[in-house]
Amino acid sequence: MKNNKGLTLVELIAVLVVLTIVGAIAVPNVIKKINEYYEQMYQDQIAIIEAAANTWAADHTDVLPTDVGDIYKITYQSLQEGGYLDSDFKSVMENQPFSPTSYVEIRCTLSMETNYQYEYTYVP
Repeated sequence: MKNNKGLTLVELIAVLVVLTIVGAIAVPNVIKKINEYYEQMYQDQIAIIEAAANTWAADHTDVLPTDVGDIYKITYQSLQEGGYLDSDFKSVMENQPFSPTSYVEIRCTLSMETNYQYEYTYVP
């Protein structure tokens, strides 16, 4: 009786077929989850930029619009230069800084004598 400790060619091919099937199922799902993760991180970065504009607006109420629908635009570069955003703040989608000409629209949504509400929207 022989003592064969190796795999036969058929067994090796069967293992490779199973691994290929598992890989064909798993790899697209992993790539999809990675892309979803990056998209969520990008949306979080946009929220950070809008929050920085909100902080800037609290410090500069004298230039904000007071009529409903009016817009004030603050550039991404101005937010950085004013210290409201870090200078090395980079987009996770492009791995480079956001465009310095991108801006946040600060739109007046409610105007009642001395009480104003604003909406902040990042525009790339």
